[in-house]
Amino acid sequence: MVLLSLLLVGCGGDGAVSQATPTPTPTAEQILAKASQRLTETEAVHFDLDVEGETFVDANRTIQLLAAKGDLARPDRVSTEFTARALRAATVTIKLITIGERSWTTNLLTGAWGPAQTEFQYDPGVLFDDQEGIGPVMNRAGDVRQLEDEEINERQTYHVEARVGEEVIGPVTAYTMTGAPVRVNLWIDRETGDLLRARLAQEPGEGQASPATWTLNLSGHGERVSIEPPV
Repeated sequence: MVLLSLLLVGCGGDGAVSQATPTPTPTAEQILAKASQRLTETEAVHFDLDVEGETFVDANRTIQLLAAKGDLARPDRVSTEFTARALRAATVTIKLITIGERSWTTNLLTGAWGPAQTEFQYDPGVLFDDQEGIGPVMNRAGDVRQLEDEEINERQTYHVEARVGEEVIGPVTAYTMTGAPVRVNLWIDRETGDLLRARLAQEPGEGQASPATWTLNLSGHGERVSIEPPV
Protein backbone atom coordinates (compact mmCIF):
# COMPACT_ATOMS: atom_id res chain seq x y z
CA MET A 1 0.00 0.00 0.00
CA VAL A 2 2.85 2.36 0.82
CA LEU A 3 4.46 1.66 -2.54
CA LEU A 4 1.16 2.23 -4.34
CA SER A 5 0.68 5.54 -2.53
CA LEU A 6 4.15 6.71 -3.57
CA LEU A 7 3.46 5.82 -7.17
CA LEU A 8 0.19 7.73 -7.12
CA VAL A 9 1.88 10.78 -5.63
CA GLY A 10 4.55 10.63 -8.32
CA CYS A 11 1.85 10.59 -11.00
CA GLY A 12 -0.02 13.61 -9.69
CA GLY A 13 -1.14 12.83 -6.18
CA ASP A 14 -4.74 11.90 -6.86
CA GLY A 15 -4.21 9.13 -9.40
CA ALA A 16 -5.67 11.19 -12.24
CA VAL A 17 -4.09 10.68 -15.65
CA SER A 18 -3.05 14.00 -17.18
CA GLN A 19 -4.08 14.47 -20.79
CA ALA A 20 -2.48 16.94 -23.18
CA THR A 21 -4.84 19.34 -24.89
CA PRO A 22 -5.07 18.28 -28.54
CA THR A 23 -3.79 20.79 -31.09
CA PRO A 24 -6.71 22.23 -33.08
CA THR A 25 -6.77 21.17 -36.71
CA PRO A 26 -6.13 24.25 -38.89
CA THR A 27 -8.60 25.17 -41.59
CA ALA A 28 -7.61 25.05 -45.25
CA GLU A 29 -7.49 28.85 -45.30
CA GLN A 30 -5.17 28.92 -42.28
CA ILE A 31 -2.90 26.33 -43.90
CA LEU A 32 -2.59 28.44 -47.05
CA ALA A 33 -2.01 31.65 -45.09
CA LYS A 34 0.83 30.07 -43.12
CA ALA A 35 2.41 28.60 -46.26
CA SER A 36 2.21 31.95 -48.02
CA GLN A 37 3.92 33.69 -45.11
CA ARG A 38 6.59 30.99 -44.91
CA LEU A 39 7.40 31.40 -48.60
CA THR A 40 7.70 35.15 -48.13
CA GLU A 41 10.24 34.57 -45.35
CA THR A 42 12.24 31.95 -47.28
CA GLU A 43 15.52 33.38 -48.60
CA ALA A 44 16.24 30.66 -51.18
CA VAL A 45 14.66 27.55 -52.66
CA HIS A 46 15.33 24.92 -55.32
CA PHE A 47 12.59 24.19 -57.85
CA ASP A 48 11.73 21.51 -60.40
CA LEU A 49 8.94 22.29 -62.85
CA ASP A 50 7.30 19.75 -65.16
CA VAL A 51 4.91 20.96 -67.85
CA GLU A 52 2.30 18.86 -69.62
CA GLY A 53 0.27 20.23 -72.51
CA GLU A 54 1.15 23.24 -74.65
CA THR A 55 2.96 26.16 -73.03
CA PHE A 56 4.80 28.47 -75.43
CA VAL A 57 7.22 30.99 -73.90
CA ASP A 58 7.95 33.16 -76.93
CA ALA A 59 5.80 35.57 -78.90
CA ASN A 60 6.04 33.51 -82.09
CA ARG A 61 4.95 30.29 -80.32
CA THR A 62 8.03 28.40 -81.48
CA ILE A 63 9.51 27.49 -78.07
CA GLN A 64 7.37 25.06 -76.08
CA LEU A 65 8.30 24.74 -72.42
CA LEU A 66 8.61 21.13 -71.22
CA ALA A 67 10.43 21.44 -67.90
CA ALA A 68 12.64 23.70 -65.82
CA LYS A 69 14.83 23.38 -62.77
CA GLY A 70 17.01 25.73 -60.80
CA ASP A 71 17.41 27.95 -57.78
CA LEU A 72 15.79 31.17 -56.61
CA ALA A 73 17.52 33.48 -54.14
CA ARG A 74 16.14 36.68 -52.69
CA PRO A 75 15.94 39.42 -53.54
CA ASP A 76 16.43 39.05 -57.29
CA ARG A 77 18.66 36.13 -58.35
CA VAL A 78 17.53 33.18 -60.46
CA SER A 79 19.45 30.34 -62.10
CA THR A 80 17.41 28.09 -64.38
CA GLU A 81 17.86 25.29 -66.88
CA PHE A 82 14.92 24.94 -69.27
CA THR A 83 14.03 21.94 -71.39
CA ALA A 84 12.03 23.05 -74.40
CA ARG A 85 10.89 21.92 -77.82
CA ALA A 86 11.93 24.28 -80.60
CA LEU A 87 9.86 24.62 -83.78
CA ARG A 88 7.78 21.59 -82.66
CA ALA A 89 10.75 19.37 -83.43
CA ALA A 90 14.07 19.23 -81.58
CA THR A 91 14.27 19.16 -77.79
CA VAL A 92 16.80 21.69 -76.53
CA THR A 93 18.26 22.91 -73.25
CA ILE A 94 18.45 26.61 -72.46
CA LYS A 95 20.16 28.03 -69.38
CA LEU A 96 19.12 31.36 -67.92
CA ILE A 97 20.60 33.50 -65.15
CA THR A 98 18.85 36.63 -63.95
CA ILE A 99 20.32 39.10 -61.46
CA GLY A 100 18.23 42.18 -60.93
CA GLU A 101 17.46 43.75 -64.31
CA ARG A 102 20.17 41.79 -66.15
CA SER A 103 19.66 38.36 -67.76
CA TRP A 104 21.85 35.97 -69.70
CA THR A 105 20.98 32.83 -71.69
CA THR A 106 22.96 30.17 -73.51
CA ASN A 107 23.02 30.00 -77.30
CA LEU A 108 21.02 27.06 -78.65
CA LEU A 109 23.78 26.11 -81.11
CA THR A 110 27.03 26.88 -79.30
CA GLY A 111 26.02 26.82 -75.64
CA ALA A 112 27.88 30.10 -75.11
CA TRP A 113 26.46 32.67 -72.70
CA GLY A 114 25.13 35.98 -73.95
CA PRO A 115 22.50 38.62 -73.15
CA ALA A 116 19.02 37.11 -72.87
CA GLN A 117 16.86 37.42 -75.97
CA THR A 118 13.69 39.44 -75.47
CA GLU A 119 11.69 36.81 -77.35
CA PHE A 120 12.04 34.43 -74.41
CA GLN A 121 9.20 35.66 -72.24
CA TYR A 122 9.16 33.43 -69.15
CA ASP A 123 10.98 34.57 -66.01
CA PRO A 124 10.85 31.84 -63.33
CA GLY A 125 11.71 34.45 -60.71
CA VAL A 126 8.04 35.42 -60.71
CA LEU A 127 7.32 32.19 -58.80
CA PHE A 128 9.03 33.80 -55.79
CA ASP A 129 7.54 37.27 -56.25
CA ASP A 130 5.76 38.68 -53.17
CA GLN A 131 3.11 40.41 -55.29
CA GLU A 132 2.43 38.03 -58.19
CA GLY A 133 4.06 34.71 -57.26
CA ILE A 134 2.91 31.44 -55.74
CA GLY A 135 2.60 33.02 -52.27
CA PRO A 136 -0.05 35.57 -53.31
CA VAL A 137 -1.81 32.86 -55.32
CA MET A 138 -2.36 30.94 -52.07
CA ASN A 139 -3.84 34.04 -50.44
CA ARG A 140 -6.20 34.81 -53.33
CA ALA A 141 -7.50 31.32 -54.02
CA GLY A 142 -11.23 30.59 -53.98
CA ASP A 143 -13.35 27.47 -53.45
CA VAL A 144 -10.70 26.24 -51.02
CA ARG A 145 -11.08 22.74 -49.58
CA GLN A 146 -8.80 20.40 -47.69
CA LEU A 147 -8.27 16.89 -49.04
CA GLU A 148 -6.65 13.88 -47.38
CA ASP A 149 -3.11 14.35 -46.09
CA GLU A 150 -0.36 12.84 -48.24
CA GLU A 151 3.33 12.01 -48.00
CA ILE A 152 5.65 13.97 -50.30
CA ASN A 153 9.35 13.09 -50.31
CA GLU A 154 9.01 11.39 -46.92
CA ARG A 155 7.30 14.45 -45.42
CA GLN A 156 3.72 14.49 -44.14
CA THR A 157 1.76 17.19 -45.92
CA TYR A 158 -1.60 18.90 -45.94
CA HIS A 159 -3.27 18.68 -49.36
CA VAL A 160 -5.38 21.69 -50.29
CA GLU A 161 -7.30 22.22 -53.52
CA ALA A 162 -8.61 25.57 -54.78
CA ARG A 163 -9.63 27.55 -57.86
CA VAL A 164 -7.75 30.64 -59.02
CA GLY A 165 -8.82 33.19 -61.61
CA GLU A 166 -6.90 34.03 -64.76
CA GLU A 167 -5.94 37.45 -63.43
CA VAL A 168 -4.16 35.84 -60.45
CA ILE A 169 -2.52 32.86 -62.14
CA GLY A 170 -1.53 34.82 -65.26
CA PRO A 171 1.76 36.35 -64.00
CA VAL A 172 2.94 33.00 -62.59
CA THR A 173 2.54 31.29 -65.97
CA ALA A 174 3.54 34.21 -68.24
CA TYR A 175 -0.17 34.45 -69.10
CA THR A 176 -0.09 31.09 -70.86
CA MET A 177 -3.03 29.82 -68.77
CA THR A 178 -6.20 31.61 -69.76
CA GLY A 179 -9.94 31.08 -69.70
CA ALA A 180 -11.83 29.34 -66.89
CA PRO A 181 -10.47 29.36 -63.32
CA VAL A 182 -7.36 27.22 -62.99
CA ARG A 183 -7.50 24.28 -60.57
CA VAL A 184 -4.66 24.50 -58.04
CA ASN A 185 -3.51 21.68 -55.77
CA LEU A 186 -1.01 22.46 -53.02
CA TRP A 187 0.93 20.15 -50.73
CA ILE A 188 2.22 21.87 -47.59
CA ASP A 189 4.56 20.43 -44.96
CA ARG A 190 2.52 19.79 -41.81
CA GLU A 191 5.45 20.55 -39.51
CA THR A 192 7.18 23.52 -41.14
CA GLY A 193 4.43 25.06 -43.26
CA ASP A 194 6.72 24.99 -46.32
CA LEU A 195 5.10 24.57 -49.72
CA LEU A 196 6.51 21.35 -51.19
CA ARG A 197 4.43 20.94 -54.34
CA ALA A 198 2.01 23.00 -56.41
CA ARG A 199 0.05 21.73 -59.39
CA LEU A 200 -1.72 24.19 -61.70
CA ALA A 201 -4.17 22.59 -64.12
CA GLN A 202 -5.86 24.48 -66.93
CA GLU A 203 -9.48 23.49 -67.50
CA PRO A 204 -10.35 22.24 -71.01
CA GLY A 205 -11.96 24.98 -73.04
CA GLU A 206 -12.70 26.26 -76.50
CA GLY A 207 -9.57 26.67 -78.61
CA GLN A 208 -7.38 24.66 -76.19
CA ALA A 209 -6.17 21.59 -78.03
CA SER A 210 -3.91 20.55 -75.16
CA PRO A 211 -4.64 22.24 -71.80
CA ALA A 212 -1.52 22.75 -69.72
CA THR A 213 -0.69 21.30 -66.31
CA TRP A 214 2.28 22.64 -64.37
CA THR A 215 3.72 20.61 -61.48
CA LEU A 216 6.17 22.58 -59.34
CA ASN A 217 8.25 20.84 -56.68
CA LEU A 218 10.12 22.95 -54.12
CA SER A 219 12.99 21.78 -51.91
CA GLY A 220 16.04 23.09 -50.08
CA HIS A 221 14.02 25.82 -48.39
CA GLY A 222 16.39 28.40 -46.90
CA GLU A 223 19.59 26.65 -48.00
CA ARG A 224 22.43 28.88 -49.16
CA VAL A 225 22.87 29.13 -52.96
CA SER A 226 25.34 31.11 -55.06
CA ILE A 227 24.13 32.72 -58.30
CA GLU A 228 26.65 34.90 -60.12
CA PRO A 229 26.90 36.46 -63.61
CA PRO A 230 28.07 33.82 -66.13
CA VAL A 231 30.23 36.27 -68.10
